[in-house]
Amino acid sequence: MIEENRKKMKELKPEEWFIRFYETNKPYGCFSNFAKYPIMLNNKEWVTTEHYFQAQKFAGTEYEEEVRLASTPMEAARLGRDRNKPLRKDWEDCKVQIMREALITKVEQHPSIKSILLSTGDCTIVEHTTNDAYWGDGGNGQGQNMLGKLLMEIRNGLDGYVPEFFLPQWIAFPDIHPFSIGWRMGAGEDYLMYLWEWRKKQSPEALKEYDEYFTPPDEWVEAIKLREALKNNIQDSKDN
Repeated sequence: MIEENRKKMKELKPEEWFIRFYETNKPYGCFSNFAKYPIMLNNKEWVTTEHYFQAQKFAGTEYEEEVRLASTPMEAARLGRDRNKPLRKDWEDCKVQIMREALITKVEQHPSIKSILLSTGDCTIVEHTTNDAYWGDGGNGQGQNMLGKLLMEIRNGLDGYVPEFFLPQWIAFPDIHPFSIGWRMGAGEDYLMYLWEWRKKQSPEALKEYDEYFTPPDEWVEAIKLREALKNNIQDSKDN
């Protein structure tokens, strides 16, 4: 069993792992254009990257400022999608570059987002939604996921980027019982050491997203609580 676990550990491939985001109040929601991380760009403040992106459809017109001042990103999106307004003629040619520019600015101006993005290692980042098959995955994985691709492109070019990521043990080794002593003394010991070292390199913001995204199943929660209780009892005995 230990040898099988070691083999499984070596076969883990980060590029096959996915981090899916969409709602701003869910883990990794900071990657959403609707997330309220203001940016300074073109000598103006934009409440969200959605405000900036939608406004650039009307760059140089009165509608650009109208979108910039929208009360919410949803309102900015509604105004930007209003085809009664004159859309710039080169929009289809420049929209990806405009999105790239907005995302780069967001990452550069918000260190917490930069650290969270770096922490994803070689994971595939996906905007998971049925509402958009161009910027998102269409909900079924068949969409182009352009937003996710741009985030990965930016991530891979950041200073400090390391193509390294470790899944929590209950996902990396789904067949292992949380109380398995043999696993913890074999491949589990190695993997947990690597995981712990990786976690020590991450920012508190990145670990918060990670821990909320990869929630442990009930049996692992109980095992973790029991181990913590045993650890505390041992420490109390030493202190006494």
